[in-house]
Amino acid sequence: MLHECSDKSTISNTIFNHQSYRRRSRKYSSSKLETILAPIRTLKEMLLSGDAAHPSHTCLYYVRAYIRLLGLWPSQRGVEQPMYYAYNVLIMTVFSFFVATIIADLYVASSDFVLLGEDLVVALGLYLILFKMILFRMSTADVDVIVDEFDALHMKFARDTSDSPHIRRIRQLQRSFFLGEASFFCGFFFLSLFLFAAMSLQPLLTHQALPFRCVFPFGLHDPDKHHITFVCVYAFQCFCTLYMLVSIVVMDSLGGNSFNQTTLNLQILCESIRHIGYAGGRSTTITEAVLWRELRENVEFHVKIIELVDGINHTFYWNYVSQMGASTFMICLTAFEALLAKDQPMVAMKFQTYMFSAFMQLFYWCFMGNRTYYDSMEVATAAYEVYAWYEHSPRLQRNLLFMIKRAQKPLEFRSKPFFGFTFASFNSILSTSYSYFALLRTMND
Repeated sequence: MLHECSDKSTISNTIFNHQSYRRRSRKYSSSKLETILAPIRTLKEMLLSGDAAHPSHTCLYYVRAYIRLLGLWPSQRGVEQPMYYAYNVLIMTVFSFFVATIIADLYVASSDFVLLGEDLVVALGLYLILFKMILFRMSTADVDVIVDEFDALHMKFARDTSDSPHIRRIRQLQRSFFLGEASFFCGFFFLSLFLFAAMSLQPLLTHQALPFRCVFPFGLHDPDKHHITFVCVYAFQCFCTLYMLVSIVVMDSLGGNSFNQTTLNLQILCESIRHIGYAGGRSTTITEAVLWRELRENVEFHVKIIELVDGINHTFYWNYVSQMGASTFMICLTAFEALLAKDQPMVAMKFQTYMFSAFMQLFYWCFMGNRTYYDSMEVATAAYEVYAWYEHSPRLQRNLLFMIKRAQKPLEFRSKPFFGFTFASFNSILSTSYSYFALLRTMND
């Protein structure tokens, strides 16, 4: 089945079918509950049935459905449902107003460094989420292509029912990656609920009246002057907080799962390359023409992965830049604010929670990118391990050498000229954050 890895017509047809299905599903959509439960049922079936069950789609496919369910995935205005487009505009307007009310408090809190730092941290975090919402809204077509490409590659083996060890190993990889992606998503989802509970219950445990300091027109946020509107402002902040936390989980899951699917396909490519020339463990029954065909198909598969990485880097460029900058600043600032508020345990704990959230978000991106970085270089090792390559023609050996040479240049998710998402970059960002933290502490002393 190796030749199917590069069957461009099959991939194109699969992508066309997915796009047709998506258009039909938007017009004749099932209930929202069905959309939410679809991946849960798939996960339950996999856990109960083991190897007998196989996911019909990637986690990317389901995460995209969640983003659309949240109202953050509009198509072009001419083809989108008017009600959905209007809902998306309303959501973006409401969140923009929410962020603006918090930014307006910066001037009021400018005399108190702890309060000013709190407003800066909250405003930066919310601005990052809102910025990512805008980026997704502007690049839905490009992200659709990436998701459909990965889902098409997944479907090729999901539909393969042959019992060869090679196919079994690939299907096992797909199952394990699906379970891993689902586990990460659930973990970050419950973390977002914990953060929401901590923020929304904060007024009950501290002297602060609202979850976030803000300034509303006509003093509507003042409980002494406007009792009813104060309750409405509290409910408004709780709604926006929950919605934006869930939104950042699904948006980052889509980006992180794109990294993860690249790693998966690199591992599948390595399995396919190592399988070149095998016929029951005997290479004497494989002709040179068959070897050339299998090698060409794997080279095309490798090129497809490289193109996907380039497409992801292009689509998520500003997402990368904003994530790097916001993470560096938030880790530094929250650590400094926690130090300043050491005499106020609840306030210090709040800043520590913010710092942990920023740390985990950055770690998630770098963990996924680091796997891709090193697995991309494993392709060179797999090409060197082609069965009895030294017994074949010099021309085939030279082409294997070209493949090894290309694979020695690692694939990296990065926004040039900034850092890529690897553990080395993670350490660099933490070092930079600590340097800024030390500078702020010295200035404060």
